[in-house]
This record gives sequence, structure tokens and C-alpha cells, in this order.
Amino acid sequence: MSNASTSDTQNDKYVPPKVWTQDKDNGGKFASINRPTSGARYDKELPVGDAPLQLYSLNTPNGVKVNILLEELAELGISGAEYDAYKIDISQGEQFGSGFVAINPNSKIPALVDHSAGTAGEPIALLSRALS
Repeated sequence: MSNASTSDTQNDKYVPPKVWTQDKDNGGKFASINRPTSGARYDKELPVGDAPLQLYSLNTPNGVKVNILLEELAELGISGAEYDAYKIDISQGEQFGSGFVAINPNSKIPALVDHSAGTAGEPIALLSRALS
């Protein structure tokens, strides 16, 4: 069945470009967050505390969920729920630093690293593993 109102552009086949480029006119404070790139944008190691769990997050609706869980576990007296929390300021692009990207390649908060459960002494980045 033919649709007389269909334009010629709707019938053209889409051909993706060989190399994606960022639209420089995208504008806005958070425009660079969704660049068509992957990997770290700059070098910066993450701090690591003494607790077995290291939480890297920000006080956003999704960012506090792991923090709430860990606080509830601690309140129940669950051993191994001790953690150190570090702020990852997504408005400043801190989720694109090399240390954060190493534990969460999607560059999304929160990220939790368990230094007590690693194999051969290696820490486990829990959230990036759960999502892959």
C-alpha cells in the first residue's frame, strides 16, 4: 500500500558515516557528556581508602542507592559492609577520568569496587561487571 504523503527522504536508505564526529553546535553545559567517543578523556587515579569497599558516586537519585544499601547493611551489623565513599562530580566530567573509566567503562555513577573479593589480589569492580 502506497502512502502519497511519504517524502523522498523517508525512502532514502541511511548510510552511517565511516567516522562519527561530535556536533560542535550541540551547546549546553552537559553537551560534552554524550560525545560519540569511549574511554578515558584524561588521566586521573581514584583515591582508595582502607575499607574493603570503595564507593565512587554523587548524591543523585541513582547515585545514592548503593550508599543507602551499604548504610542499611552496616545498621544491621553485617560485616564486610564497611566502605569509603568518594565524590565523582559528573557536572565536572570526573566520570571520564582514567581511574573511573577503568572500573566502569560506561562512565556512569555509582561504581563500587570490592578489594576484599579479588582474584589473585585484584579488586573487583562490581557494577561494571554486573552490567556487562
